[in-house]
Amino acid sequence: MKITPVERALRIKQLRDKKALEHAEKVRARAGRIAGRRGRKKKTATGKPRRARGSLSREEIIQAAEEIMVTEGVEALSMRRVAEKLVCSVASPYAHFKNQEEIMRELIVRGEQTLIGALQTARASSPDVYLQLAAIAHAYWKFANENRERHRLMFTGAGGRLYRKAFPTLPRSYRVLLETVRHGVDTGEIPYTRESYPAIARTMWAWMYGLIVLDLNGMMRYPQGVDPVEEGIVFLTRMLRGGEHPKFDRRSRQAR
Repeated sequence: MKITPVERALRIKQLRDKKALEHAEKVRARAGRIAGRRGRKKKTATGKPRRARGSLSREEIIQAAEEIMVTEGVEALSMRRVAEKLVCSVASPYAHFKNQEEIMRELIVRGEQTLIGALQTARASSPDVYLQLAAIAHAYWKFANENRERHRLMFTGAGGRLYRKAFPTLPRSYRVLLETVRHGVDTGEIPYTRESYPAIARTMWAWMYGLIVLDLNGMMRYPQGVDPVEEGIVFLTRMLRGGEHPKFDRRSRQAR
C-alpha cells in the first residue's frame, strides 16, 4: 500500500514525539535519583546518619565532652572523640570552640562552680568556725571522690595549667576557705594574728589536696572505718585552738 507524503510526515512526527517523550522520562528519572542521593544523609560507620554541621549546639558539645571524660577518662578527650560521640564531622565542634583546650576550660569552670556551691553550703552549716572548716574539708573530699575525672582535669597535669589560666587570681573555691579562716581569726575563735590567716589557709588547702591526690592515685592506706579527713581535722583543730605559732622574720622568712 502506497503511503502518501502526508501520512509519512505524520508517522515521522509520531516517532519523533515518542523518542522525545522517552528522553524526557529518562531525564526526569535521572534527576530524581540525583535529588534522592543529595537528600539522603551520609551514613557513619555505625550506620547512624551524620548530623549536619549547623545542627550542633554549644551545650551538646560540652555534654558530650563531659560524658567522655566521666566514662573514658580525661586522656580520651579530643575533638575527634567528641565528633564521634555526636555523630558529626570533626570540623563541626569548631563552629563553637576554637580548640580542645576551650572545651576543657569550660569543663573546669563548671566544675569550679559546682565545688563553690558545695563549699558555701558547708560553710553555712554551722556558726562554729571549726565545724565550718571540718565541713569544708569533707566537701572537698566528697567532690573529688564523686567527680574523680573532673578533679583530675581541674587540679593535676595539663588540667592544672588550664585551671590557672581560667582563674589567674585566687580561685573562688579557695576564697571560701580563706575567708572562713580569716573570719575565725577576726572573731578570736582562731587565736592567731591577722597576718597568719593566709598561711593557715594555705596549709589547710595543701593538706586537703595532698590527701585527695594520694587517695585518688591509690597511695593512701588507712584502716577500714577510718575517716582520713576527720582524722586530719582533729589534729588541725587542736593546733589552731592552741594559738601557738612561730614568729617569722619577714626578711629571711625563717622561723625563730
